[in-house]
Amino acid sequence: MSILSLKEISKRYKDETRRSERVLSHFNLEVERGEIVWLRGSSGSGKSTVLNIAGLLSTPDGGSRKIDGVDVTTPSQSLAAQTRRTKIGMVFQHSNLLPELTAVENIMVASVSVLTESEVIDRLAEFDLTSIARHKAKQLSGGQQQRVAFCRALVNEPLLLLADEPNSGLDDNNTNNVREALVAAAARGCAVLLASHSDAFEQIVSRTLDMERGRIG
Repeated sequence: MSILSLKEISKRYKDETRRSERVLSHFNLEVERGEIVWLRGSSGSGKSTVLNIAGLLSTPDGGSRKIDGVDVTTPSQSLAAQTRRTKIGMVFQHSNLLPELTAVENIMVASVSVLTESEVIDRLAEFDLTSIARHKAKQLSGGQQQRVAFCRALVNEPLLLLADEPNSGLDDNNTNNVREALVAAAARGCAVLLASHSDAFEQIVSRTLDMERGRIG
């Protein structure tokens, strides 16, 4: 059974002139446990819209959406929040960490279980972040922030990991750290959906799907 199932998804947004513009049309996607699926395409091809719909941040105008076999096409606010918190991990171009909290505190507030500081530091150690565990997020480099964001996304051992341009602005070393985090997540049984126009992930993915104008080519 697929962890993520999107069938016949359509989505429209209004542009700055209030004109309705179709972003996705009859879009279909299945992602299974342990897979890394790469949505490849240029800016504006609809990749981020797919991830927002997969992450329950946006509601499709048509079609059906399931997470772990549960229909969440039009979920209640409580079901959407619970699903995001317990089944989905999300990493985007910018880390979206809480700047005034430390790396440890950013992980702790995202966890559904009560973790001690030492337990969180053990998690951060997997990303070679022990030395900055008690530093505020705003004091960290871009690469460090992104690795903390990965740690936060994986703290609840999600079934689905969504990564939108996760190496944007990162150097080769930090990009390699991102690749390793994606591979490790898939090895733990996560279904990984990656959206990127970069070829940096080509060697680690299970499948590559080229997107153009809201469709898979």
